Amino acid sequence: MDRPDGARPARLESLDGLRGLAAAVVVVFHIVISDASAGRVYKLDHNAPMSTWAYALNYTPLRVAWAGSEAVVVFYVLSGFVLALPFARSRGPSWRVFYPRRLIRLYVPAIASLIFAWITTLIVHRRIISGGSPWLNHHASEPTGPMQILLGSSLMAGWGGLNTSLWSLRWEVMFSLLLPIFLILAAWCSRWDLGKAVVVLLFCAAWPLVGWFYPDLVYISVFSLGVLMAYNLDALSNAASRIPPFAWGIVVTASIVLLTNSWIVAGVDLNNPARRAWIAIASIGAAGLVWVAIGCRAARRLLSHRSIAWLGGISFSLYLTQEPVVVGLAFVSGGRIPLWLEVPLAFVAAVLVGWIFYRLVERPSHRFARAWGSKRRSAAAGLQQSSAPSRTAVPMPGSEAT
Repeated sequence: MDRPDGARPARLESLDGLRGLAAAVVVVFHIVISDASAGRVYKLDHNAPMSTWAYALNYTPLRVAWAGSEAVVVFYVLSGFVLALPFARSRGPSWRVFYPRRLIRLYVPAIASLIFAWITTLIVHRRIISGGSPWLNHHASEPTGPMQILLGSSLMAGWGGLNTSLWSLRWEVMFSLLLPIFLILAAWCSRWDLGKAVVVLLFCAAWPLVGWFYPDLVYISVFSLGVLMAYNLDALSNAASRIPPFAWGIVVTASIVLLTNSWIVAGVDLNNPARRAWIAIASIGAAGLVWVAIGCRAARRLLSHRSIAWLGGISFSLYLTQEPVVVGLAFVSGGRIPLWLEVPLAFVAAVLVGWIFYRLVERPSHRFARAWGSKRRSAAAGLQQSSAPSRTAVPMPGSEAT
């Protein structure tokens, strides 16, 4: 969910904007479910009558405004796309450069976010709120001490109630480590790429019925859709060029409907077994939104707007720090602030903290990762020069990547 290294074509810069909007959706999602009533709706444990407006916000495509889990699916498709694209263009860095840089970019800010979350627990006392949001009370009932910083630093588990948003980084790390396998499968028999995508979606839909390693294998499979899109960028761009402007509205609407499918189904039948396949269907919607961000001229202009692009720039820091901010403010108020006031106040606070975290932690970690990569490239180039039979240096594979 963080941005890849290196420069990209201008038409792909809109992906930063899409990432920023997805991060904003996650922020709103956590603010909403910190409310007692909305939190019970999210847990599908709400039997009280709902107003027409509340029903629409929960069980129609309007849910996209706070579809936090679905926004993570968008992150995964985006990560698959942007990490695979340099390799699909034969401009990827060498693996000795890629892995240290990638892991530094993921782990340093994430560990710092755990420390920040722990500090917020020292400032704001967390306590069980009678009748409060189940999600909010979870942060009071789970451990939040230094041990959770130590255990959670693996990004696999163990963060307790400190910063549960880190759950999504588990699969970011796994995908990054397994990226060569994804690239091999994507490059193999390119004429079967549509079939590969269908197999991935069928796997995501059927695997929950088996239950083993669910949702691990399902979430890690979502990245492959972005990888396949990277290897078929030219075909996707050509297809986009043939779509009339008015039809893009249909594509966007269909993508949002697919992305929020589980909640639309829940509005009809809360116990519908089809909801277990939600990730497969949402992945199609997420891929559709990525395609719109790449291929639709109006969408590119909107997503490249200065404010949205800025939000995209701090999106990883925003994602890492927003939960402790939202939880802290909710415990300060005792969960009594009405949503119409809590959403703007907590959102602005989360964005401000995310920006500060970006300046103090994430951006320096990027510089350190780039310096590390440059050092490894220089060392590799020096080794090649010393071992070459002539004075002509042979560049490392992918060494032209920034």
